[in-house]
Amino acid sequence: MRHNLFLLFITVFICAHSFAQDAEISGKVIDNNTQKGLQAITVLLKSNENKIISFKSTNKEGEFVFQTSKNLDGAYLEVNHLGYKKKRIDLIHKRQIQIIELEENTILLEDVEVKSRPRIQQVGDTLAYNVSSFAQDEDRSIGDVLKRMPGIEVSESGQIKYQGKAISNFYLDGDDLLKDKYRIGTKTIAHKLVQDVEVISNHEHMKVLKNKRYSEDVALNLVTKDESKISVSGQAKVGVGLPNQYDMELNSVMFNKKYKCLNVLQGNNIGNELKGDLIGFNSSSVLSRLGRTPINNLLNLGTVGNPPIERAHYLMNNSIGINANNLYKFKKDWTLTTNMQGVLDKSAKDFSGKTTYLTENGDISFDEKQYASEREWLGSFNASLAKNIEKYYFNNEFAWEIEDAHANASIFSNNASFELNRDYLIKGFKNKLDYVPALKNGDIIQFGWYFNYGSKPQTLDITPGVYGELLHEDSPYDKINQYVEVPSWLTNMSVGYRLPKGKISQYYGVNITADKQNLNSDISIEDGNSLIPLTAISTQNDMNWLRSSVAVQASYDYKHRKLSSQLILPLAFQHTSYNDPLFQLKENLNKIMFEPAFSSRYNFDAQNELSFNFQRGNTFGNIENVYRGYVVRNYRMIANNTADINESIHNSFTLNYKSGKAVKLLFYNLGVNYNRSVSSTMISNRIDADNSQVVLIEQENAVNSYGVNAGFDKYIFKWATSLKIGSSVNWVDYNQIFNDELLPFLNTTYSLSPKIETRLWKKLNLSYSGNMNWTTTEQINSDVGLDQKTFGISQNLSFPLTLYKKFYIQMSGRHLYSHQPGLQDINYFFMDSFMRYTHKKWKTDFELRISNIGNIKRFNTYNINANMQSQNSYELRGRMAVLKAVFNFSQI
Repeated sequence: MRHNLFLLFITVFICAHSFAQDAEISGKVIDNNTQKGLQAITVLLKSNENKIISFKSTNKEGEFVFQTSKNLDGAYLEVNHLGYKKKRIDLIHKRQIQIIELEENTILLEDVEVKSRPRIQQVGDTLAYNVSSFAQDEDRSIGDVLKRMPGIEVSESGQIKYQGKAISNFYLDGDDLLKDKYRIGTKTIAHKLVQDVEVISNHEHMKVLKNKRYSEDVALNLVTKDESKISVSGQAKVGVGLPNQYDMELNSVMFNKKYKCLNVLQGNNIGNELKGDLIGFNSSSVLSRLGRTPINNLLNLGTVGNPPIERAHYLMNNSIGINANNLYKFKKDWTLTTNMQGVLDKSAKDFSGKTTYLTENGDISFDEKQYASEREWLGSFNASLAKNIEKYYFNNEFAWEIEDAHANASIFSNNASFELNRDYLIKGFKNKLDYVPALKNGDIIQFGWYFNYGSKPQTLDITPGVYGELLHEDSPYDKINQYVEVPSWLTNMSVGYRLPKGKISQYYGVNITADKQNLNSDISIEDGNSLIPLTAISTQNDMNWLRSSVAVQASYDYKHRKLSSQLILPLAFQHTSYNDPLFQLKENLNKIMFEPAFSSRYNFDAQNELSFNFQRGNTFGNIENVYRGYVVRNYRMIANNTADINESIHNSFTLNYKSGKAVKLLFYNLGVNYNRSVSSTMISNRIDADNSQVVLIEQENAVNSYGVNAGFDKYIFKWATSLKIGSSVNWVDYNQIFNDELLPFLNTTYSLSPKIETRLWKKLNLSYSGNMNWTTTEQINSDVGLDQKTFGISQNLSFPLTLYKKFYIQMSGRHLYSHQPGLQDINYFFMDSFMRYTHKKWKTDFELRISNIGNIKRFNTYNINANMQSQNSYELRGRMAVLKAVFNFSQI
């Protein structure tokens, strides 16, 4: 970590001094009549190509100084200020003081009517939002402004959607600096650096394929101001508070055509989780996708999940993070992008819970009180070399990630106490190569190769030992240890030929994939610090797994006037083999799969679109679903499998209509969806008074889900009000196997999400957002009475008030309410306050944030889902106060 911190400081230093300061140009701007210096006059230094090299504002005496290493041959100074005639000064003597006399200029203006009106413009598939017309006094980052732009929504995790569809790319002046981990950008980039936010529909990232294949992607591009391209901008934040709180950050950004950087060093213990900055919203990380069939962390400490409130209220953390993103452009359009993230996190949780399983033969309950602490180190490095031009696309991307974690917990459950320790070290790398050249005849070749490798050794120790009845003839012992390791590698190669000419463009490709894994596990028990033999034979696994496939694909794209369609016809042969000599198990499965997909879009005009999608898929289980030996998942759950490979066939349909009227700032969308999935296996839960067992068994399982969703987004000019409403209805029918009994259920969920921002009086605003859910769970063909109804609401209310330009205050509250018949209502109200004073001369903001003013230190939840009822209680952080100074080093 020390080396990484040093590297970040070096990067920030290089970023801040990327232009050496050799030549000095100084001068003074005066009024030709009074001969007095003029303050706050902008002086531009321009090259012989009329491009801005730098700019300065004059001080009180009218003086200015430029320092630059740029070539100044033919350069000149330009002053163009309202009320004075435009002036140009050629740099004959570069180090001589330039005296610039401005002559007054009288301008007669016609009568104008000034209206405060957000500006938005539609050009083809691109919708451009003017940032300054949507920004308000309380906003600092571009993420703050995005949240109030009509048609755009930003989730609490930081993901951006346009009319309900997640964006595929996040660009900065057309460059993909952040590589899908863009949350750090929306939090860090000051909105004053951004001129426009562009939403690009039907986006194609590869320029060689633009308008040559069907696309439904939506991309977002930040068009930065000229000033942000000239010099480094950034912030240094220092915050301290009570009780024993700190919040620090140093960041720098620059968006030059040849070089872009966004570097952040931060640390806090106020509940701000930094691991979220490592999340890629569209592409899986190396760690979460080792192989084509990912294996999640199999071992965990307890069974109680996180509470449904903001993480800052309950996360007891101490975190340090580094996030360095740098992009370099070379000659002939080559681009090198490097992204490095690292987080060292220490956290603690204190919670308790009670889970009750409702059965026809009586209720079975588990109590749990847990105090857990965890130390975790996550690191990620990504480097890509790319060239994206109309003639061809080349990109080679290498990524490496590591996660090293140690956690321990003290648990008291059903009158018994346990000590648990869990360790895992996950590490892996990937390399992805894409080459897409256009031939002289206009046809296109597409070549791709992907490779990754990773390992996941995990251990879990439990004291005293558990599952004696399964593992040691019901004899007690002192300690049990579970070890699991799943090394995985995957390689994929594809070659295709595209014929883009004509009304129907064609693509034909071949794809070869090989996926290999080995699940190795072992259970050992100790008694009196000595290993003792196990009587059960199913305590180990040594399963080897190989899945390979060869697929051919034909794709046809049709475009005529307002109609665009795509038909994909893939045919694949897949071979899966797995064996475990410990169980004399050796299985092979050959399968021919046909998974067609059809998409169609009709554009009534640039802002009104009707789209339809159909996809048939055939998915198979992985090595996690076929191992035979026991794996102790936690102190209360042990798992194994008796079934063969799970096969699931699913068919999905979606129909969506979206419309927008940019001039009226009105957007709305309506969609319907249906999905049917039929699997060959089911999970069987077996519960008794002491523990639970999870087994995958042979049993056909059909799941049907269908729903309707709608969204409405309008800016009301008369009231200066932004109104957003999202709603949906979803139905899911499914089955559960509980204690060897098949239980069919139907879930119905209604949701409504309103959001409004309006001005109440002069500088006093109101901001409200809410989410309401009504859920009904019905057990079909049963008289036991397991049907449940739940209503929940989460709503945020804030009153931003700008007393004057330098002082801003906000009071906010978050209300959580949940009601279920037969259970105590959940009803909490969290109140926070925030104040900011801006000292313009020092370029510094002073901020005071007081959170959880009511000092709520315990949060209780109650929930019933199907035949399971849970009651959980969590320790919260209580009241916190943090005073922060934010120094801004920026030319804007």
